[in-house]
This record gives sequence, C-alpha cells and structure tokens, in this order.
Amino acid sequence: MRLVHWISFILALTVALAIAVLYAVQPAAQVAVPAVGTVSLYLVMLLLAVLAYFAGWVYFLGYAWALSRERRAWRRERQKLEAELQKLRASRPEEMPRIPDRPPPGEAEQS
Repeated sequence: MRLVHWISFILALTVALAIAVLYAVQPAAQVAVPAVGTVSLYLVMLLLAVLAYFAGWVYFLGYAWALSRERRAWRRERQKLEAELQKLRASRPEEMPRIPDRPPPGEAEQS
C-alpha cells in the first residue's frame, strides 16, 4: 500500500510541475472545450488533476468499505470459534494439581 501512496504522490507532483511549467512557458495557451468554448490549458489540466484525485478517493473509500466488511466477518468467525473452544474446554476439564492450602481454581475466581 505504501507503494501506491508513493506512486500517487509522484504523479500528483509531476502533474503540478507540468501545470506550472506550461503556465510559465505559455500562459495564454487555449483549448477548445465543446460545451464551454475556449479555456486556458492549465485550467483544463488542473481540473483533470482534481478529478483524478477525487477518483482516487472513491477507490479508497470502496476499498476501506470492503476491508471493514471483511474485518466484521473475521470477527464473527473468531467469536464463533472462541465459543466453540470454550465449550470444548468445559466438556473436557484438564487435571490441575491442587495446592493444599489454597481453594480450588473455580472457587477462587468466584469470590
């Protein structure tokens, strides 16, 4: 996961650098956008970078939601297995040596 973060950081830095260089070299560069008309090229690139950022967040939210569902499923499975283990331990008590001057282990926990 760290690799994905580093790659996205480097890509964002590259896009920001490309926008800055483009604006420094040709600040009057125009692009024809069908529904809007002519728009500055660096504004189009900035808009695309912001849209890509939000698309990454949508992916992240979906991934986090899937991980939380998986964690809940694992938690339910763990609780089921722990209950089964307690049931098996209760059905077959282990022999424990008893120290003569102390109460049995079951009585010491209750008081």
